[in-house]
Amino acid sequence: MSWDDERLTAELPWLRLMVNYKYDHYHGYGPGARFCVNLIYWLSQFSTKKERETAFKFVRTKLIYISSREMLHLVGLSMAEIRRSMRRSVAQAMNIPVHKTWDNKECTARLYQLHMRTLYVALSDGAKIDSFRRLNEGAVSNEQIVASPEISEKKWRGLIKDLRKRLDENGLKDVNAQFERICLIDDFTASGSTLIRQDEGGWAGKIPRFCEQKFPDDFNPFTPDCIIHAHHYIATEKATQTVFDAVALFAVQQKVLIELTFSTVFEKHVVLTEDDEDTDLVALIKKCYDRGIEDKHTGEGIWFGYKQCGLPLVLDHNTPNNSIALLWAATDPKNQRGVKMSPLFPRIKRHSEHGQSI
Repeated sequence: MSWDDERLTAELPWLRLMVNYKYDHYHGYGPGARFCVNLIYWLSQFSTKKERETAFKFVRTKLIYISSREMLHLVGLSMAEIRRSMRRSVAQAMNIPVHKTWDNKECTARLYQLHMRTLYVALSDGAKIDSFRRLNEGAVSNEQIVASPEISEKKWRGLIKDLRKRLDENGLKDVNAQFERICLIDDFTASGSTLIRQDEGGWAGKIPRFCEQKFPDDFNPFTPDCIIHAHHYIATEKATQTVFDAVALFAVQQKVLIELTFSTVFEKHVVLTEDDEDTDLVALIKKCYDRGIEDKHTGEGIWFGYKQCGLPLVLDHNTPNNSIALLWAATDPKNQRGVKMSPLFPRIKRHSEHGQSI
């Protein structure tokens, strides 16, 4: 970088802080690997000093890194969002304003029952469902937590048996042992396509797949008005709009009730696009790109990430492929079709579904 003493004095305190607090803890680094060494290798792939300065400026001013502690905070915000949604549903059912539910005994009793008849289902490992359970100890029982959306009939029958016992122990013997709200929990959605989308063959994604479950005529774990409630810790504005539109159509066609909530939503201004005012950065993102990183799931031209989401985002446990490729992409020597790419935050490809893999 050819920094003089003055520049070093200005940059090193910030760099040291971020390395110690965040970057060195990235789960994608191998044993003994550290951010600063990776940063040096990453910057060395750029051919000119101007390009290296542009890349460092991006890290310094635009990169969003969600640490483990920050993600845990977003997990902690989830129950408040979920319960606000429950309160709105009860208020609507009783035809009263939401603020009047707080001192209404009937509403309080109804919410108490609803809390017990809610099941929380993790959609992926990133849902951190173990942390969610610990943060809500006393409010949610272990029997209300399921670590995977793939639930067998035997498991469903066990969940209903536990629900029956829970209702009986809390003086609700007259209440049917059926779930009236299923909370599908995940960490992040950038495009919304993994959650719900329309393919040539019809509806696909995690919500439609969950709703497709079939049960024998003599067994139904859901109430007739059961709500499928999808909650994400992080989302983009693009994803929220896409999902809201798709869910509205799916709900009408399939005759299901769906609710959506988020712990936080990234606003449009954080997204990088072709029209970004930092033209040097846009040029660098498009120049330093290897088409060999593309596959049948991601599609072509993903320099701004999958679905061109353009996120400058790194999660502590992994980097989403919706983030700009410059952050995470690594060239496969056997399939190089462009500039050799070296990642700043190597991405762990745990699973792949329609391009989304985080």
